[in-house]
Amino acid sequence: MAQHPSHVYTRQLLPMQYGYPLYYPEPTDDLPLELQARGTGIGDVGIIMPDGSFQFAFNIFTPGTDTAINCFGVPDGFHKMVLGHISRLPNKHGKPSELASANDRSNPSAAGVPIGYHVVSSTSESARLTMPDGAMGEDYTSIHEIRAYSIEHALSWYEFINGELGCEAPNGSLYVVTGCDKSTAWGIATVGEESSVQSGPGYSCSWSTQGGEIVRKSTPWHPDGGAEPPEDPTEPPQNQCLFIRGFKIRVRGGLFDALMDPPVVPVTDHVNVDSLLRQNENWSRGSGGGESGSSGLGGSSQSGDGTSRWEGADDWSDNDDLDPFVAPYHPLDSINAYLLKMTPQAQVAISHESDWWVLSPGATLENEDEIVGRLATHFTPSIFGGGVFLVKREPALAQKDEAIPLAQWPSDSLEHPQQG
Repeated sequence: MAQHPSHVYTRQLLPMQYGYPLYYPEPTDDLPLELQARGTGIGDVGIIMPDGSFQFAFNIFTPGTDTAINCFGVPDGFHKMVLGHISRLPNKHGKPSELASANDRSNPSAAGVPIGYHVVSSTSESARLTMPDGAMGEDYTSIHEIRAYSIEHALSWYEFINGELGCEAPNGSLYVVTGCDKSTAWGIATVGEESSVQSGPGYSCSWSTQGGEIVRKSTPWHPDGGAEPPEDPTEPPQNQCLFIRGFKIRVRGGLFDALMDPPVVPVTDHVNVDSLLRQNENWSRGSGGGESGSSGLGGSSQSGDGTSRWEGADDWSDNDDLDPFVAPYHPLDSINAYLLKMTPQAQVAISHESDWWVLSPGATLENEDEIVGRLATHFTPSIFGGGVFLVKREPALAQKDEAIPLAQWPSDSLEHPQQG
């Protein structure tokens, strides 16, 4: 079974700790123009698809009556959050910028295109992201408010996505965006089992491998959806979302199963996460135990009359050989599963993208045993409103070189913070 290049891209860029790298940063053209113009943003609730795209469902800061954004509807009983402060860095990634994985050994090519690279080695995985116009970054300041709101509504969100929208989102796959990096143009290259190139609006790029050269060109995004620029061109919007930061949410299996008919297999219990990292084995429905594996998530589209429709797993990828049940490994999947295992009184586990960074500080992504094994050194579990999450230990207690055994992380010593 062929491996989607997004898996290589994810494994190689996750350790850079900018957030989850989206292999498809561009908004899909079936969304309303207003949603396309802003791209994936803070407050979006959805799923990271196995092909590396973000599947939008609804936005928690937008009223349910605003169908230009919440075009697929909202969960029953939905009430929007009041938007708080957002911290913005207009030049987080300078113009131009490049991010290359530790394994990337690339040289400028003589391909005669605006930006090109010749990958001199294809014996190991590597990935590269170029941002010719730079990129901005933005983050919601009070993420604890989003966390509390997400814990309260996690079950209804899964019920909405898998029921009303007809999706098969696995338990643990729900993602709430609290921050992102966006650009107007980008280029992506990966080298692995299958070498690949992507390029964004108005940007030509070329990467060549020992097996040949792949070039893809695309044009700037315009509100009219056309490929040609308008007569009076304006500055293109920064609607190409390169990285997302946010919360992943998992609910207790029995509660999730009660919502699903037929049952949907959870994202992971990670019978062997090392095999996922190496991609030597397929992560598929029914492998391992009763809660291992992942289920396909249908894509969404907007019909001509303005109503929404969600389609089946065939829309996950343009690669017919890609197994739709195989998804890139995410450290938060292991963390959330472990939190629920260790805290039987909790009904929801929620972890932020930044939580795992201290657990895997190197240039490559650590395996599950290393990440979970370091939890007690850096965090204590806390419960609020039936949801369990991580709280950082005081610096003096977080021993850098001496790990605290997980046996010393008992569930009966949990903190129960009061929401301020």
